[in-house]
Amino acid sequence: MDNQTIKAVIYARCSTDENKQDVEVQLKELRRYSEAYGWQYEEVSEYGSGYKADNQPRLDEVLESIRLKRFKVLLVYSMDRFSRQSPGKINALLDTIVERGCRFIALQQGIDSENELTWHVVKPLFTYFANKFSKDLGEKVKKGIAQKKAKGSYKGGRPSKKTDLATIEALRAKGLSLRLIAKEINTGKPERKRISYSSIQRLVAKTQVKNYA
Repeated sequence: MDNQTIKAVIYARCSTDENKQDVEVQLKELRRYSEAYGWQYEEVSEYGSGYKADNQPRLDEVLESIRLKRFKVLLVYSMDRFSRQSPGKINALLDTIVERGCRFIALQQGIDSENELTWHVVKPLFTYFANKFSKDLGEKVKKGIAQKKAKGSYKGGRPSKKTDLATIEALRAKGLSLRLIAKEINTGKPERKRISYSSIQRLVAKTQVKNYA
């Protein structure tokens, strides 16, 4: 098949507990890979937990497009960026993708559904590691909160998102980038009340998903 006829979708995800992460890091590598092979591609990204099946609405859209035969390749940066659900659920989902005629590639691990060795031997290992990482991270966060509560230093909660969202939309209307918006909103605020750049990205993304729905 001529590479020019191949339509790929690249999917990037960062968790809500990874405030210093940015999907753009993943997208740059995925674009580079697709362009090296001459593939046409669409890109999809979101911020949400890969451990909860209902927290990746953009991935659900991708899977529906694959069901409709819109894409021949699904390209992700790494297995844990795709999903952190139980190994059984991840593997079942991947098998369904391949059965629908879509090739799956996890770039970082070199997993490719067209390579029997990586698909049948390497893939099961990394679906396990992806899920284990999520469980370990959850336990680490819980222990951290418990320790802060014991010391009386846990403030809890996050900055007010309702007010911030109205401010974000107003600043976006003025043509400011999300990074400049973060800088503007945080000016003069104490550290614990600041909102991160990635949090702003998530707020904007969730608003767009809600409006789309």
